[in-house]
Amino acid sequence: MLIKQFIYEKGSKKEKSKFTAEIEKLRIKLINYLSIRLFLVLLIITGLLTVLFGFEISVIFIVLVSITIFFIIYWPKIANSKKYDDLNQELPYALRHMGTELKSGKGLHDTLITISRSNYGSLSDEFNRVLEEIKYGKSTEESLYLLSDRVKSDGLSRAVHQIVGTLRVGGNLANSLNVIAEDITFDMQIKLKEYSQKLNSFILIYTFIAILAPVILLIMLMAGSTVMGDIVSGDILLILYIFFFPLIVVFLAIFIKKLEPKI
Repeated sequence: MLIKQFIYEKGSKKEKSKFTAEIEKLRIKLINYLSIRLFLVLLIITGLLTVLFGFEISVIFIVLVSITIFFIIYWPKIANSKKYDDLNQELPYALRHMGTELKSGKGLHDTLITISRSNYGSLSDEFNRVLEEIKYGKSTEESLYLLSDRVKSDGLSRAVHQIVGTLRVGGNLANSLNVIAEDITFDMQIKLKEYSQKLNSFILIYTFIAILAPVILLIMLMAGSTVMGDIVSGDILLILYIFFFPLIVVFLAIFIKKLEPKI
């Protein structure tokens, strides 16, 4: 009976993976189809703007469209990652809390309820979702694996695999969770140290581009214009100081944010 169930589950997983792969292929084809047509439309609009209003207006249009497309594509990912920003900081404390609860004699299910009702931010919300899934028929292992897939955190994945392994073969889960919490804390300290070293270098670059570069460029243009006349038109300067430099500063800030250590 167990063998038949295993074969059935394996077959259903294969069918799901095939279906998911087909959907992904269709999605990629649709994106490519729309991208080509969108590029052609933008190219035509840019050409018309260049002819009717000049090169500067077309550059402004390209910059605005690029920013819009960037946020449309990446904003869902950014919003989703922000949703779990507090999880990495709360995870070691939650694991220690779970270890204490388990040592006191509580079962895993009661421990999950305690964590879900505690103030651990998005981690408590995710544990509450796990409990809801268990309540409506999913196994504990499946719900925990779904949690691990949903939340991209190495520390949480380690904890989930440890919990599932203990459910299958037994063991001292409380001690294991405490060890994982200590490892996560140590790894976080190392990553924070590396991040602070990288940040010192990027602060110099950020300061130069955000403050010094615009001032130096303006002084050079003023000095050159007194000798050679207007080197750069006012419209191009407007584009540089209203769009170009602020855009670089924003991208540098996003890049520095991306460097923040994750567990």
